[in-house]
Amino acid sequence: MRKEAFGTMLHLLSFFLVVGWTFSSPELEFPAAVFPDEVIKETSDFDSLPPSILRGFPCATLDQLDDTRVQQLAQALKRKDVRLRRDQLSCLAERLMLDRIPKDFDEFPKDLIFFVRPSDFTGSCEERIRRVGKANLDLLEKGSPERTQLLSEGLSCLEITGVQVSKEKAEVLGGLVCDFGGDYIVASGINLLKELNRCPSFSPDQTQAIRDVLRKGDAPLGPPSEWTSSTLDELAGLIRTFDNSILQNIPKDVFLSWLKQYAKRFHPPRKQLQSLIQVFWSKFQPSRQKRDTGECPPDQTITDEMLNDELMPIYYLAEDLKACLKGKRLAESLPTISSYAFTYDQLLALKQNLDQEFPDGYPSSLLPNMGFLMPVITEDDIKKWNFTSPETLGSMLSVLPEDDKAKMLIQRYVASGGPMNGTALDALGTRYACLLTQNELNRIDEKALKTASEFDPSKCSRLILDNLYPKAKRAFSDRHNEFPAYYNFIRPYLGGAPAEDLKALSKNNVNMDIETFENLKKDSVVPLTVQEVKGLLGTNLKKLPDHKDNPTISAWIHNQKQSDLNSLKLGLTGGIPDGYMVIPRLSRRKK
Repeated sequence: MRKEAFGTMLHLLSFFLVVGWTFSSPELEFPAAVFPDEVIKETSDFDSLPPSILRGFPCATLDQLDDTRVQQLAQALKRKDVRLRRDQLSCLAERLMLDRIPKDFDEFPKDLIFFVRPSDFTGSCEERIRRVGKANLDLLEKGSPERTQLLSEGLSCLEITGVQVSKEKAEVLGGLVCDFGGDYIVASGINLLKELNRCPSFSPDQTQAIRDVLRKGDAPLGPPSEWTSSTLDELAGLIRTFDNSILQNIPKDVFLSWLKQYAKRFHPPRKQLQSLIQVFWSKFQPSRQKRDTGECPPDQTITDEMLNDELMPIYYLAEDLKACLKGKRLAESLPTISSYAFTYDQLLALKQNLDQEFPDGYPSSLLPNMGFLMPVITEDDIKKWNFTSPETLGSMLSVLPEDDKAKMLIQRYVASGGPMNGTALDALGTRYACLLTQNELNRIDEKALKTASEFDPSKCSRLILDNLYPKAKRAFSDRHNEFPAYYNFIRPYLGGAPAEDLKALSKNNVNMDIETFENLKKDSVVPLTVQEVKGLLGTNLKKLPDHKDNPTISAWIHNQKQSDLNSLKLGLTGGIPDGYMVIPRLSRRKK
């Protein structure tokens, strides 16, 4: 073994031992408080790192790697199918383009294609559109200018001038078909169904168009009355668009047989399976004489085997669950059934039984397994709860309740004495970080921010960021001179940073992404000089013209001398002409 390689290995090993990492094969296991930038800089084999570390790489880390290592990192990200954020993809694509224009994009993450200019793509326009269609279009908001432009480029490339699209061209467009209007869907008929099947959502216009196409019953699908399990397999992603005019013609035994096979083979997300079961019961619910006894029918007794069957919601009407699963047995079964895809009516039946068993409120021992009931939990229910475990808070919020319920859950947790530590903040993540009240913010200390790994308040209000930024600055003060590590830690909180702190950051080659820059306080950005903004943005400076209409960036431009803006050679206009001066606006004194 070469001496330098041995030295690197020892250095890396000692670093692992200091932070308490453990080893397993073939990948290393890491604790929550890990610094991805340091790990990535030190390792000689990116494939040895788990996706959780690789997906955390900050853009500034790329500046610490040579061209070969950047390519190796990109290749490892592709092999491990690591999903990256927009800012990561943007800076990775930019760095790869600096070295050379890749001839084989198959080596790199497929989503990089969104951040590669058409002029930099070495293949044909059809090959580029095909790659765009296979990438994760959800990275770009539906209806956004970027997605609209990509669809326009696809139509132009494939010479599609009308609303009728062939099956072959639809396959090239891939996910871009999800942005077609209803007129395209109706005119193209079944040619688009394969691609539409993969779309995450549909507009009302698209939904109606899909129904019109399916009702026509064109070959090879045929009318719904002739559909088989194989047909439903082909249409699985479209079933949520079915209305009664389609459902009433599908044979019940075909739908039930398909639903069972589909659930066991593909293990779809709970919400997707929930919607399919809801479709099943709404169409095929048997008519029965009303029962007033509340007794469980002998043929509906819930055995231990049934309790352990994840397809249990398929076999029991809500009224059967209410009659057959209650009392102590229901309470004891919660850990097992809490992951099952019960419909709203089934959840309501289970909750009613729990309310009957515990009229004064649920015992705290049940709360960790109550998250799945959140759709039917009321605010009055939550007011009765007392829980201080951050893990329980995480369980409740993991089912993504509406903001009003989530806010009340957080308030009850804090009112019960629950700590606002790193685990609790991670439970809030990005989605619920902005719901915090002043009281809850005051309960957060520096240690909590330092140990949290999923908490991200970067999109929150100025009130929240102004509260958290000073704490974050103190939390990471021991790394204040370590770049890019310090910047990566402080980035989610920079919306609360004063101008003097941004000036200091500008001297440290942080390569701030444009989205973070746009979210800085206007009062903190306007005083910055052209050179300070250049220092902050670094390699992202050239993106400034595309965002010149952002209120913060526009205000900054209007406060700079035009001659200073000209020095950037970005074509920015609207600065102060030479020879003029800006007189600060004085606040009107109250009488």
